[in-house]
Amino acid sequence: MDIKYFCSWWGLDNLGLEEMLRKIKEAGFDGVEIGIPNEKEKQEELNSLLAKYHLEVIAHQYQATGNFEQYKETFHKSLENAAKFNPLFINSHTGKDFWNTNQNIELVKIADGVQDKFGIKILHETHRKHFLFSTLTAKRYFELLPELKITADFSHWTCVSETMLEDQREILELGFARAEHIHARVGFEEGPQISDPRAKEWNKHLTTFTIWWQKIVDKFINEKKEYLTITPEFGPVPYTWTIPHSNKPVSDFFEINCWMMEYLKQSLILSK
Repeated sequence: MDIKYFCSWWGLDNLGLEEMLRKIKEAGFDGVEIGIPNEKEKQEELNSLLAKYHLEVIAHQYQATGNFEQYKETFHKSLENAAKFNPLFINSHTGKDFWNTNQNIELVKIADGVQDKFGIKILHETHRKHFLFSTLTAKRYFELLPELKITADFSHWTCVSETMLEDQREILELGFARAEHIHARVGFEEGPQISDPRAKEWNKHLTTFTIWWQKIVDKFINEKKEYLTITPEFGPVPYTWTIPHSNKPVSDFFEINCWMMEYLKQSLILSK
């Protein structure tokens, strides 16, 4: 089995599309995880540049907005727009943490319809603010939706629970089983992003997350999958820690994401 590494466009979009994709390619990533523009001209530009730099694409759906009725409409449009671009798959920020179970399930069913129509896999990210924001709520949706697949960003779960999930092994195992894509960011008890995974004071947290990611790798190996996708996703300010009174970042998020890719290439075991 192989691992394909993707770079999130988060924090890099200010470079302009071509400069961003050139930077990602030169850093050694296999592709980009990016929101698909609505405008046909911008889609054509993106498609042309992806071909130019030999990059694959994961679509990121985050554009849905409004009250529940408005959200349903924009959610459906955003997913269809992404699916028509023919990405590897769609990673979706789905629903809201304060909407009820039936409302969020209705959104998953909308996504299922788009997935079936276009043959493009749609994953739902374990993300604060959205419907899989915590372990307990995720467990409930896993029980109600046996086909639900996720993008595993466990940094949100450690932050929400204010623990390293030591006493939630059963729920973590459910998460491993549902995971089809990894966002490789290391969280901790008080936040979704440690200051720098290269710093020795975070060794325990980095090791814990690496063990979790290895569980997903092992699942893919056992299922004889061709490849797994991973996006190192340390974010820019304000996710990146800053020096008080200056707002200067204490580390370079893109440099960390490149380091994380190389670390995972060395650390994850791809054979049994």
